[in-house]
Amino acid sequence: MIQLPFALFHDDSPDFLTTPDKLFNEGKWELHEKKTFLVPIAFTAGFVLPVAAMKTIPFVHHVLGIAMVAMIGALVRLWFDGWKLWIIPLTVLAAMNPFFMWYEHTLMAETLFLFCTVLLALAGTLYAESPSPARFIFLCVALVLEAGARPEGKLLFGFGLLLVLLVHRRELRSAWHWPAIMLAVALVTHSLTKTSQAGLLLYTSVARLTPTELKSAPGFDPYIAPIRDDLVARWEKRPEFPRVRDRRAISAAVEKYLEEHPGIAKVSRNADVSAFCLKLAKETCLRSAAKIPGLIVAKFRAVCTESPAGALDAQWLFDKQQNALTEPIASRKPGDARQPAHVRLAQGLFGQPLNTTEDAAAFARMHYHEVPWFNELNKTWLAAAMRWRLPDGFYFHPDYPRFKVPYYGIPLYFVLGGVGVLVAMLRGGALWPFHLAGGLALFGFFFTIMLTANVRPRFRIVFEPFWFIYIAMIVDTVWHGAKACLRR
Repeated sequence: MIQLPFALFHDDSPDFLTTPDKLFNEGKWELHEKKTFLVPIAFTAGFVLPVAAMKTIPFVHHVLGIAMVAMIGALVRLWFDGWKLWIIPLTVLAAMNPFFMWYEHTLMAETLFLFCTVLLALAGTLYAESPSPARFIFLCVALVLEAGARPEGKLLFGFGLLLVLLVHRRELRSAWHWPAIMLAVALVTHSLTKTSQAGLLLYTSVARLTPTELKSAPGFDPYIAPIRDDLVARWEKRPEFPRVRDRRAISAAVEKYLEEHPGIAKVSRNADVSAFCLKLAKETCLRSAAKIPGLIVAKFRAVCTESPAGALDAQWLFDKQQNALTEPIASRKPGDARQPAHVRLAQGLFGQPLNTTEDAAAFARMHYHEVPWFNELNKTWLAAAMRWRLPDGFYFHPDYPRFKVPYYGIPLYFVLGGVGVLVAMLRGGALWPFHLAGGLALFGFFFTIMLTANVRPRFRIVFEPFWFIYIAMIVDTVWHGAKACLRR
């Protein structure tokens, strides 16, 4: 904060500024169609203080990051038999993690999402340890915040329901109201966190596998066939995944199909297209179920050796940030000549009025500079994490057998982290309900995010607080299991 007081402006940042822009400039409350409520509300609150929001938001993020380290310490204390051995190493690793620090200093949702995820793990642990009405309320609040932080967060209500059922499995006849209340909270939260892209993102990911005949969309094949054939041809050369232009083409094809088949569905908003895409995706996944695990592994492997965060170097602070500050807003309607939200909000956002996007870019060039120690830490951390991995390999072009493209094997710490989740699920003890529900939730969450999201490493950031914890869980379980055997 001393070396770089202002937050990094990302190309996804403008979406979160829709809410304060509409509130302060037009006097109405509105969320961006792709975002849930928590981060826009938090960022809007940053404009209330007399200090520039680009300073207050990263400061609050860093405070949440410190609190997250403390919560990780609490998890270690509650999960591990040998917690005195593990609590300092694991909390120091969390405090040093450059991925966390970078997102804390960036105008994005990831920090709040990470904080809410660890908060949910702590709430679930406390409830499994000693269920009570107060801890149940804490668990429900954590689930609502998780759903409000990012759209996929609502999926973890499945974890909450399973956890409550497991904790009260012996007295469900008298404790039926707890899962019933949580289900009601889940339904209300789902209605408050609907977004316009979930179905479209999922279908784009699996469009290559679309059958020629779909029960949910009779006569749809002529609309999707050119896109599907292009995706298949690209995949046969080497695993290549849909891009933004493919998603737009699919959206246009679905919209045209629905317009020409008015009996299928109404097309009045993007959400209608996305809802129909969700039907297409479900049927495609069910009829190509055997291919889905391979697709998920391929998507993860494509970016698993890349950093899920960025750096504080010239490329990010000037090149990428300048593009984010000056490029046109893709969602802007034709003929809309207004300046983007970050220019209209400049007084509250940057602490001084700016008239154009070029002024915003000039502000960045004047007030930002590289942070060498952070960049060195980031480079060293990534090199260490990726050093030990499964064997590398090559993709071979079918038409040119001698032409090969190298790919890197999956880093071992991801593999060991997944094994640690399984070990925790089989560990037994008082926290067994939490570890079973939590482990299934993590695997299901990973499956859903990898299948649905774009091929970008940042979508795995939500799992980053847990890799080293679960690796340590393997050692802790083996060590204390061996000690127990020796005692017997």
